[in-house]
Amino acid sequence: MVIACTRDCYDTCIFNENYRPLNLFPINGFTCARGRADLARNEKNRVLSAYIDGKEVSIDEAIRYVAKILREELKKNPASILRTDYDGNQGLLTWYYPDRLFNVIGASQTDRSICSSEGHAAIRAHYGTSMGALPEDFIKYRAAVFWAFPASVSAPHIWALFIKKFRVSIDVRLSDTAKKSDKAIIVRPGADVFLALGIIKVLIEDGMIEGKVKHLEELARYVGNFSLDYLSRVSGVSIDDIKWLAEFYHERKPLTLIGFALGRSLNGGDAVGMISLIPALVGLRRGYYYSNSLGWGIDFDYLRGLHMARSSRVIPMAEFGEYVERGEIDVVYVWNENPVLTLPGGDRLIEAVREGRVRLIVHDPYWSETAKLADVILPAPTFLEKHDVVYSYWHDYLVYNEPIKSPKGITEIDLIRRLAKELEIAHPLILEDPWDAVDKAIRPAGVTLNELREKKVVKMKPRYLPADEPDAL
Repeated sequence: MVIACTRDCYDTCIFNENYRPLNLFPINGFTCARGRADLARNEKNRVLSAYIDGKEVSIDEAIRYVAKILREELKKNPASILRTDYDGNQGLLTWYYPDRLFNVIGASQTDRSICSSEGHAAIRAHYGTSMGALPEDFIKYRAAVFWAFPASVSAPHIWALFIKKFRVSIDVRLSDTAKKSDKAIIVRPGADVFLALGIIKVLIEDGMIEGKVKHLEELARYVGNFSLDYLSRVSGVSIDDIKWLAEFYHERKPLTLIGFALGRSLNGGDAVGMISLIPALVGLRRGYYYSNSLGWGIDFDYLRGLHMARSSRVIPMAEFGEYVERGEIDVVYVWNENPVLTLPGGDRLIEAVREGRVRLIVHDPYWSETAKLADVILPAPTFLEKHDVVYSYWHDYLVYNEPIKSPKGITEIDLIRRLAKELEIAHPLILEDPWDAVDKAIRPAGVTLNELREKKVVKMKPRYLPADEPDAL
């Protein structure tokens, strides 16, 4: 029996039935402080019953009430129902599969762009894939550049692989990772793309290009438009440090780890794309790491049911509060997320719910800030209490998650199917067995559900382009 931590975290630790981390590379027998405290945390601040307008009710009564709200809204305008979810739990059944009901009824959705979408798109524009180095590749490098990547606190297993190697940190502040690195370079917020351009300019103009890169002449003309003095002034990084970085890349061939924080800054997508090019210029294939979630081949679209139904409207996460304020959303259904804190405009959701302009339905294991605000709250089990399949966006293991604690509440799958029944929806997407859907979704990753159930932990087969070796640009 194994269980995987389902947090939105690079490490995705894997544990045995006694909740001890497996001595399996790259988990290597240790976990973070939060992981160690999960057994105790699991019993605290739990939603143990359903509530309607603050009154405790049965789960059955709450389901009927939610179905009534949805039915009334569907008669008026399906697009005024917004379901919002994100990466609170990386389980395939917890996060992805419930989306099927909302696609069938034509509800709105967010674009799920708040974390890494722009980075994936920027890297794909150059490489055809955002798939980068694997943990097995990490250990081959003698040095690393942590670019807006606070590994010492947010990715302890990645950090551990480089403790005895030369580490450079590029960040907007002297972070814990920067303090512990061998060299720290502070860049002006939102100016990372100019620093990347400076490094590329020096590499090209000083004859340090070693990689096979398409459109190199075009890139050379582009960086030629900027003087090194200008790039230094805008980025806040001295010319000497820009040249040092270029020479470091050329001589030491470090792995470049690119943080999600860049996407939340000015020119973030451009920065991620340009930074990812630097390894290719010095001859490194897949010499970067950003997130490998889109490279395993898992068919997330199939799990969401996008082959048969789609949302009526997609709302940018950045504009969530504006849609609420304009009165374009009447019902918000939340799972796997805490939008009051994590979505821009969460304060406007608070106002709209308190004023009765929006009805808020929340399915959550804990009394989050959003759950406390909800008109209807339904209890959910934690990852320690249910079966699921869990993937990582760093390591290449797929995990068959088995419960080690008694379940509380109702699972996302059971709730969605119960709501569909109340709404008298008998769509094939809802009728398909959830485990059959998981089996179909993971097969492109080279794994079957039967194999996973038998072995518990199975390595996926990364999908690269083309001929297994992508070229930049």
